Amino acid sequence: MATALINTQQSIMDQIHASWNEFRRTEAGMIFMFGEVGSNYINHHDIPFAEDFTKDDAPWTTKQSVLERNAVHANNLIRLYISVNIDVKSRMPIWGFFQNGIVSEIKEQIKLLKRIQKVLKLEQELEFHEPLPNATSLFNHTANLSLSDIEDFCKLKVKEAKKLAIKEARVQEKAIAQAKRRNAALRRAKKEQKRKDAAKKKKALKRTEDWIEATKQGKNLAKKEILKRLKIADKEGHTIADVIAELESQLQ
Repeated sequence: MATALINTQQSIMDQIHASWNEFRRTEAGMIFMFGEVGSNYINHHDIPFAEDFTKDDAPWTTKQSVLERNAVHANNLIRLYISVNIDVKSRMPIWGFFQNGIVSEIKEQIKLLKRIQKVLKLEQELEFHEPLPNATSLFNHTANLSLSDIEDFCKLKVKEAKKLAIKEARVQEKAIAQAKRRNAALRRAKKEQKRKDAAKKKKALKRTEDWIEATKQGKNLAKKEILKRLKIADKEGHTIADVIAELESQLQ
């Protein structure tokens, strides 16, 4: 049975022969050649080796172009066998990929396995109360649930998940909007406080400037008054000592 990809860099026919010679020793090989074995025992030694078949009676094609084409389809299917972990005994043998008219069956198996692969992926992503049947039972149609029923159930779970995701997204958007509003309000408050601090500083500076100006004007008036008195004293013939004495008497 196919457990590795067909090596297209080597002789495909040699790989077919090796596969058949292994297959002929199995019960599946007996059934393929002789049908269901009944009371009459048939020995597998009666099944020819691959090399014993003639070109006309071999159960596979011998045309190289067909071998190469079928190998492409076969490898696509084998990749899926491996990916979804199909039991080896349920896989098609290498030689089976090269039977006449087998391509349509290969494509059907690929289609089925892709459906199974999708379902198994959804099982990992979504919450299931019970595990799904394994891939091999779904592939062989021996599961207690049909693949179609599981797909329908998955559709409902996906729908529920989308609704939940939309709800969570809306809650998150609302939280983000509230955070943005809080941040905007905080920026406005900081800006307003900065404006108030600047106005307060400006007002304090104005008072300081006014005080300096008033002090300066006061000093100028005092100087003018002293100058006036000195001039009067000088005109009336008084000395500086007289002026000082007069000022001291006024300050008492």
